[in-house]
Amino acid sequence: MTPRQLPVNITDQTRVLINFDGDDQNVAGDAALADVPVERAQPLREFFAWKHKRNYEGYWYSTTVGAHVRFESLLERQFLLSADFNPSIVAISAQPLGLLWPANTTTETTNGRPRALRSHVPDFFCRHADGEATLVDVRRPDHANDPHFRLTAELCAEVGWHYTVFTGLRSPTAETLDWLAGYRMDRFAPAPGVRDPLIAIFDTETSLRPGVHAASRTTGLARDVVLGNVLHLLFHGELHFDPLLPLTMESTIRRHQEVSP
Repeated sequence: MTPRQLPVNITDQTRVLINFDGDDQNVAGDAALADVPVERAQPLREFFAWKHKRNYEGYWYSTTVGAHVRFESLLERQFLLSADFNPSIVAISAQPLGLLWPANTTTETTNGRPRALRSHVPDFFCRHADGEATLVDVRRPDHANDPHFRLTAELCAEVGWHYTVFTGLRSPTAETLDWLAGYRMDRFAPAPGVRDPLIAIFDTETSLRPGVHAASRTTGLARDVVLGNVLHLLFHGELHFDPLLPLTMESTIRRHQEVSP
C-alpha cells in the first residue's frame, strides 16, 4: 500500500483525519474522539502492486465483521487472524485514521540530529463488545520502537483507548490458529439442533478424540462432520482449549473457559 498525501498540521494540537464514505473529517485528537465510530472508517491507504514487490498484501475474510479486511503484510494477516479468534472484538477497520502530529514535533536520530515527525497511520482499529476500543500498530519485534508509537500511545491514553503494538504470535499458538482458522466459516457451524447437544458433551472436560466420538454417537453425524463442527466452535470461543499448547486429538476441550485465580 502507498499512503495518501496527508495534510500538514500547523497547529499545536494533534489532529486526526478520518474518512467516512469518501468524506474526510479532520477532528481534534482529544477525548471527544472516543465517541467517533472509527470502526466504520474507510482505509486511508490505497493498494498499489508491481512486479517483484517484496511485501505480501491482500484481503482477509473476517468472520467478526462478515467482510474482507485489507492487510499489507503477512504479519498484519496474522493479527487479523488473532482478532477473529478474540471473542471480545466485534468490529475491525484497517488503516482507519491518520494522526497529524503538532507542528515542530521531532525525534532525535541515532546521530543526534532532530527528525521531523509529521503524521502516522496506525494499522487497525478494533471495537470491543463492551464498547472499549483498541488502536493497533503491527511491526516486527526489531522495529517496535518507532517514535510514532510513543506519540500514538500518549494520544490513546488521552482519548481513553487501548493501544498495542502487535509483533506476532508465538509458536505453537501461531500454527494452531492458522490451521484452526480453516474451520471458521459458517459452513462448518453445527446445525441449530446439533449445537447444544454437541457443546454439552464438553460440559465435563474431555480430550478431543473421545469427545468427537461421543458427539457423533449422540447426534448421529459422521465423525469428520462433528470434528469440523467442534473446530468451528473452538475458533469462535464456544468451546475452549489451551492455545499455549499444540492442538491435537488428545488436547483437553472444555465448554467453560478456565478463569485464572
